Amino acid sequence: MLHDNFLTNLNRSQKEAVTADLQSQLSILAGPGSGKTYTLAARIAWLLSKGIHPWNIIVTTFTVKTAQEMKERVGRFVDISKSSKLIIGTFHSIARRYLSQYGHLIDIKNNFGIADSADSLAIIKRIVKKHELNIDPKVARNRISGIKARGGIKYYKEIKSGPSSIESRDFELCYQEYGDTLRRSNLLDYDDLLLRCVDLLRDHPKCVANVEAVLIDEFQDTNIVQFDLMRLFAANRKRITIVGDPDQSIYSFRAAEIQNYRRLKKQYPESITVTLEENYRSSGAILLTALNIIEQDNERVAKTLVPTNTVGTSPVFRHLSDAQIEAEWISTEIMRVIGMTGGLLDLGDFSILLRSASLSRLIESNFSNRGLAYRMVGGVRFYDRVEVKIVIEYLRVVNQPDNDDAVSNILNVPSRRIGDATIQKLMEEASKLKISLWSLIQKILIGKRPHNIKLTKQVIQGLSSFREIIEAAKQKFMNPHMPFSLINLLKYILDKTKFEEWLLTHHDDIEKLRWSNVEELLTQATEFQNYLENGFDDESLPIVDDVQQKGKTNLLAQFLANIALSSGTEAVDGENQSRIVISTIHAAKGLEWPVVFIPAVYQGSIPHSRAEDFDEERRLLYVAMTRAKALLYLSRPLKSSRGERTQSSQFMSPKSLTPFLNHVGPVVNLKVVQSISQILRRAIPTAEAILNSSSLLPSELDNLFPTYDKSDEQNKDARLDLAKRNTEHEIDQKGSGLWFLGPEEPDHQIWRKSDFHKSFQDSISRSSNSSLKTGFINAGSHLKNIAKGSKYSAISNPKQTVHKHNNENENHFSKAKAKSELSTVETQKTLLGYFDRPDPKVMEDSKDAVGNDVKYDVILPRNVKSFAPHRPKDLMRSRLSIDLGDRENFDNYFFLPSSPTSIDSQASRRPPEGPPEGPVINSEFPVDHDIKNLIPTADLIQKKSITVKKTLGVKRSMDGWSIRKDFTPPLLKKKNLSLRSNRDGSIVLQKNISTEQKFKKN
Repeated sequence: MLHDNFLTNLNRSQKEAVTADLQSQLSILAGPGSGKTYTLAARIAWLLSKGIHPWNIIVTTFTVKTAQEMKERVGRFVDISKSSKLIIGTFHSIARRYLSQYGHLIDIKNNFGIADSADSLAIIKRIVKKHELNIDPKVARNRISGIKARGGIKYYKEIKSGPSSIESRDFELCYQEYGDTLRRSNLLDYDDLLLRCVDLLRDHPKCVANVEAVLIDEFQDTNIVQFDLMRLFAANRKRITIVGDPDQSIYSFRAAEIQNYRRLKKQYPESITVTLEENYRSSGAILLTALNIIEQDNERVAKTLVPTNTVGTSPVFRHLSDAQIEAEWISTEIMRVIGMTGGLLDLGDFSILLRSASLSRLIESNFSNRGLAYRMVGGVRFYDRVEVKIVIEYLRVVNQPDNDDAVSNILNVPSRRIGDATIQKLMEEASKLKISLWSLIQKILIGKRPHNIKLTKQVIQGLSSFREIIEAAKQKFMNPHMPFSLINLLKYILDKTKFEEWLLTHHDDIEKLRWSNVEELLTQATEFQNYLENGFDDESLPIVDDVQQKGKTNLLAQFLANIALSSGTEAVDGENQSRIVISTIHAAKGLEWPVVFIPAVYQGSIPHSRAEDFDEERRLLYVAMTRAKALLYLSRPLKSSRGERTQSSQFMSPKSLTPFLNHVGPVVNLKVVQSISQILRRAIPTAEAILNSSSLLPSELDNLFPTYDKSDEQNKDARLDLAKRNTEHEIDQKGSGLWFLGPEEPDHQIWRKSDFHKSFQDSISRSSNSSLKTGFINAGSHLKNIAKGSKYSAISNPKQTVHKHNNENENHFSKAKAKSELSTVETQKTLLGYFDRPDPKVMEDSKDAVGNDVKYDVILPRNVKSFAPHRPKDLMRSRLSIDLGDRENFDNYFFLPSSPTSIDSQASRRPPEGPPEGPVINSEFPVDHDIKNLIPTADLIQKKSITVKKTLGVKRSMDGWSIRKDFTPPLLKKKNLSLRSNRDGSIVLQKNISTEQKFKKN
């Protein structure tokens, strides 16, 4: 296939990256959802088209699964015969391949085994118990791994140069004996694979003399040893391509080094950098919010990211009373969104991303109670299941009998009457003699029994039975004339151990399920052998002059190595079923979902209480947010699951972030459904489907749970202050044609330029709090427009319900009631209508005002540094925004209400004849259309006539109630205004007029 075919699907920056100079060192900075995997695959195909042989290209990926996907993608661009010969894999798998072929050059024995995490922990536990060390085995394992990932023994000597302590001496003993145990058992752990490969390539660089190009995926997650490996792989031609995003560097606990970017620049000063700026995953609103958070880090690598999708719905930051309520809200909101989208979304489209796995307990419990299917990412792996692991341990012993852990794990499985205490004593004796457990068993069976261990006749028979099975299997598999196939070896072991009978005896309840797992292992072994027999030899490396290879790798050793390095490749049970995914943020790296929930966004969780690097914690939140495509929810309980008061995460505190967030879930109307379908590229559900799926919901709005405690809100006036200082901006966005309605708009609407002009009149007229008014609208015209909007809304959204901000647990209205209230709006005049504001009973989408078709710029919230180069000159703000939903500002306003009167008094009351005494301030003042339902008192007094109840109070005098003088507030005195009593008992506002002025007037 010609490379021009795949170049046509690339955007400008992707094409620049793919076709960059062949001889250069290339850095591709790729933000989330920017198509980096496609770009890297295209780069590989382009290199192949330039005549580079596939076996001379090394590609490293972060997981085995990604490596498989990469090979498949490249196979779509070039012939599969080429893509199958690429050296693609994780650093660990590629290092193992080189050690398998050239390890003898640095004294690594043939057919070495790989100690996985469980093996390492078991070895350390034995060492700790043997020497009674005062250290935690898990902590010791992690510390050993960290030392190796930062350079091994050299790094250890540097940190060991300080003062010694009991704990440090214990750890030193554990570190040394752990290494001795691995060498004695001919094992390499995961970190040893990298360190020993570095040793190999430094001492014998000719092993990679053929390599012409090296490509590194997820470069931000590499550690120092992996950086050295990259340099050594590319030592001959120095053709390096790295792809990554510093903003997504979240694996420092695995010794990942974000400083590797600076090391790369220093090592290769003439390297080229290309930035992939277009995001194809998330909505504009989600992306802009995530950018606002990551740009709080002033030391990050400067780069921008531009949305290509519609803006969609603003992310939600929901405050709830406690962690239990938070879990209930998540369940309710998932069901509400599914119901309101009419089949557009299902459970498999939702993900819950957690900073710590321990946060899942309440959420899992709530899902179970409600019958919501879910699955945990990172559950028990297929190869870690008991029945599968036992069979694999037999294979490991056949391949490498000196593997003490494998031998001890199966020595009495099935039962050979060898107790755990006996096995422990044998292990201790072998360690004392500095030989393997298998060697000790061989000595015992030839009569050289240890004097300090009493072995019964049954134990001797059991040891003999075990040895016979292992040696017979090994001889049959290694027979040069008629060797066993891999599948025959497995069947032989299962038959000799009577494994199926043992499962039936010990796991009668789920024996069939466990045996089916064993059969699945047999199937995998068959497929693996067929794969190799058909010429797809993953282990082959090109022949290099003057460097001797070991020859073909043992088939069994290769199969076991693939199992040991297969983390993340196998499918999880039920993965194809529609289930909510619960995952840690770290495990979700590289994945995406239409809807993402991020619970527990508070100090101590994000950032974590034990975090040392807050910048990485910020990047972690950024990674979580950018997993979302269409809808993003963040939440914070006021009390944690332990009942402790929480404080909002410092990353969510800046005032510049407030305009990007809603405090409750979105109103899922037709507009939102269309937006979701557009982002996900799915068909829009029918109105009938939406009606049917939403009919059983307890509420069509996110109003069943209280919002947040205003006393805990740190940025009380953030929205108001931002509205005062922000100016209107247009987004250039490099031709993407995106428009953004500013921070006051609840859903942050972004419009295409081509659609904006024709839809301006409808969209703006239906936004009651829009600042883009097209002219003066009197009260009569306004009421007519409301009536028109009501009819329009009733037709287009017959099922939409009334949105009441101040009612926390109100059920949704029936269609009949909604229709009734809509008809009321057409005729009834209210005080809010008088202020040119629709009654809150009117549905939000029914606010339809007629205006001239005028072209306006729309606004972008400030402080998004990525768009700094695109900003035009500031324009004047047209209004302020006070959000009634934000109850922080509620106490800044109050009403002067009239008291209810009796029916009789209302019937007897007549309009006063003639003009009132003295002038009364009328309504001929300009009205601030932005103020919602609550009006600041001072403004209200200046602009409107107010009717309030006369307030009576006992004055501090002997007259008591006898003297009734009108009270005038101090503010009114300064403005020469006063309150006057009317005949009907009400009070009106009037301007004080002197006697001389009255005379002139008369």
